[in-house]
Amino acid sequence: MTTPSASTIGLSDEHKDAVKKWIVKLRTAVEDDFEAHLLRFGFRKDGRHAQEKDVALPEPDLVARRRLAALIEHDTAGENSPQRGFAAVTRELTYTLINRLVGLKVMEARSLLYLRPPGNLEAEPEQTEVLTPIEGQDRSRFLRDFRAAAGSRYKYEADAEEALLRDGLNAAFAQLHADLGALFAPDHDYACIWPSHAALSHAIRLINTGLPANAYRAPDFLGWVYQFFNRDEKDRVRAENKGTPRSSYELSVINQFYTPSWVVKSLVDNTLGRLWIQMHPESSLAPTGSVPLPQDRPADLVAADYLVPRTGEKIRYRYIDERGNPHTFKRVRDIRFLDPACGTLHFGQYAFGLFHRMYEEEIAHAGEPGWPAEPSVADARDIPAAIIEHNLYGIDIDPRAIQIASLSILFTAKEAAVRAGHSPTVVHVRPRNLVVAHAVKMDEAQLRSLVERAGQTLGEPKLRERLFNALWSNLQHVGELGSLVQVREGVSRILEEWVDAQAKERGLTKLIRTGKKSEQMALGGIDTEARQETVQQMELQRSLLEEEATRIRAELLAGLETVAERESHDPRQRLFAEDTARGLRLLELLAQFYDVIVMNPPYGDFPKLADPAEDKKFKAELKAMYPSGYQDIYAAFIERATQLIEPEGYIGALVSSTFKTHVSHSKFRTEILLKRHPLIVMLDLGFGILDGATVEAAALVLRGTAP
Repeated sequence: MTTPSASTIGLSDEHKDAVKKWIVKLRTAVEDDFEAHLLRFGFRKDGRHAQEKDVALPEPDLVARRRLAALIEHDTAGENSPQRGFAAVTRELTYTLINRLVGLKVMEARSLLYLRPPGNLEAEPEQTEVLTPIEGQDRSRFLRDFRAAAGSRYKYEADAEEALLRDGLNAAFAQLHADLGALFAPDHDYACIWPSHAALSHAIRLINTGLPANAYRAPDFLGWVYQFFNRDEKDRVRAENKGTPRSSYELSVINQFYTPSWVVKSLVDNTLGRLWIQMHPESSLAPTGSVPLPQDRPADLVAADYLVPRTGEKIRYRYIDERGNPHTFKRVRDIRFLDPACGTLHFGQYAFGLFHRMYEEEIAHAGEPGWPAEPSVADARDIPAAIIEHNLYGIDIDPRAIQIASLSILFTAKEAAVRAGHSPTVVHVRPRNLVVAHAVKMDEAQLRSLVERAGQTLGEPKLRERLFNALWSNLQHVGELGSLVQVREGVSRILEEWVDAQAKERGLTKLIRTGKKSEQMALGGIDTEARQETVQQMELQRSLLEEEATRIRAELLAGLETVAERESHDPRQRLFAEDTARGLRLLELLAQFYDVIVMNPPYGDFPKLADPAEDKKFKAELKAMYPSGYQDIYAAFIERATQLIEPEGYIGALVSSTFKTHVSHSKFRTEILLKRHPLIVMLDLGFGILDGATVEAAALVLRGTAP
């Protein structure tokens, strides 16, 4: 079987129009059926749900109903409305199933789907199809083999075809869960019920026949599916509340604008590409000669050739580490790239290609002057996984966007492995650096109980109390703020201070290594073996404390996830534990600094809280946190980026151009763009850049700090 080469060309306008119509049909077919199921289970749009005892359901359906009841309660609290909570559950059930099915189809179209054959799970994975039928037959290869391996189970019983389709899909999802993560988890909250057999079969037919295969191969296909899924809803939300979002979901819906590929390239080339070329001017990423137009660009050309020259900056990269040592480069694996409003990770998809070339260059030049002694990875086969594990970070308030982002970047990594001559199965990594900044309805007693159960081994009670306070103070408005949440006392900082306090109590100073033995242990110009041993022992003891802090951090997160798994008997507690674990991951990402931050952030007003007093307090906190950018969400995102960027790094953003002239942005212009983080590139793009947007746009690149 031949493997088609990965497409580097985005969806054509013709295919975009086809996807726009197709996704509406697919969504309607599935969503209407799920809504009928919810009504059958006794749930109502107005919140007046039937009691469980009054609904005649078999036991398996009662178990599903309890999970649905917890979801409706959870989403009603998050949406501040019974109607919107009911709609949210229906929508998420629909989107989760569509994501799973469309993800399968994309893998099939790109020859990336490898599964162990049914009936022989010890065998090596082999290329297969789950949805695409064998030519001239009704079933796919995987379902044919699954039926054959099951004996008579799917041959004679009345529900044979329905059971075969559901059980076969479940078997495929279970294998994909190990490879692709949470979307395919067997116990996924929004996969607790199936649509009817008729609706499921119709959806699969639409997926198999509704679009040409080339559409599924386009690298931006999943991103356009995400945008068009909510096309009609975007208009409804704007009409109902004049563009002011009432929840994190509405904020994400009205700001779903897929960034054009050439804008993505412009911003990433002028941030990540600029940083790398400053470290290594001889890099093959440096632009040479004329720049080809997008339609003329060779598929294998990887270069930062949209780099704007002569910006008046320093030519070489230079930073001083915490020990006072100067450096002219960083190892590739130490370069962090964050998109704090990542959507489906369009910026990260393009950055992946640059990072891949950077790793290849580091392998080729390791040991030479201006390069590290050892490369970040020794084997080129490990590059795709290293990029996902060490380089790319993303945050979004919409869990569906993170689902798509996770799939997309894994598919990109697998395609990179294929292009290098390897099987896609060599890529084994979970994109744990893609985090949902999802709304968490906090209850102090519930959170305290959760932390105590998750962290019974996390040191003394005083430390657990500080960890609790960090979670409590930082997760209050995650749904409204997302990446804008301020980590007042992050978990990492608490543990660093704990290490320092423990070291001080034990008489261990925070030693600084200079790399020169005599400087490390000099006392009045005399080195002694005794002092060497003392210093080494002190270093060892402090190292053990730091290892203990790392263990505590890992165990707190693992403990929260374990509690979520154990609470399967209580869906409400399970959802709360999962939300809190996601919140902890968010705080961890926001406690770090990044070399490159690139984004297309939301524009417009912040969400309006239902309680007027709470809303007033919320807006006052915003003004205090972002004194130069509180007037508009995009300006606050840029101000937040200036707090997270390394001094030698770069910030890139596609934003509304209102900052240029509006008097409300005068402080933003003077304090951020002119003084603290000089603007080195600006593209004044005007109208029509974002599909469906009604704003003039501008692309900005800022320095990490003033020269």
